[in-house]
Amino acid sequence: MVESTEKEISWDRTANPSLFDELHLVDELSANVLICPGGKDKWLVTGSLSGVQLLTCARTLELFKRPFETDLAIEVKRTQRVAQQELNDDDDEVFTIQMSVVEREIDISECVRQLVMLQEPLNPMKNPDEDFVCPSEKPSDEPTIDLRWEKLKALKRKMDNSNRS
Repeated sequence: MVESTEKEISWDRTANPSLFDELHLVDELSANVLICPGGKDKWLVTGSLSGVQLLTCARTLELFKRPFETDLAIEVKRTQRVAQQELNDDDDEVFTIQMSVVEREIDISECVRQLVMLQEPLNPMKNPDEDFVCPSEKPSDEPTIDLRWEKLKALKRKMDNSNRS
């Protein structure tokens, strides 16, 4: 390939249901990429990855759909030193894939899996900008009475009465 090429890649649940379950994905996952030659037997794949995850809200424990979009950068090198494709993810920004000269296609599914996992929040929230009000707590003008304190007070009165006799 001599010129840059734009490509859209889509994955759906039927292709790899276990991956979709692991990443909490619904619908399809898609990537819009630009493949640029970077010299002899080198290419740079850049673009964005987008999809929708079904997550559990950390506040309410309700399921909600969370759309996401994250950047994608993969450097591909063709070499005779490897017998099969190798992934190097030491760099935080760019994945490096080395592929054998006999291979015609690269598998970027591991890069995609890691990117989806890294963009997922630790404590996902359905509406993070809204103030949280616990649905079980209803504001009331009456002071709440803790029955445990009432039992302790009754025990204290009983002990005080027995000490007087």
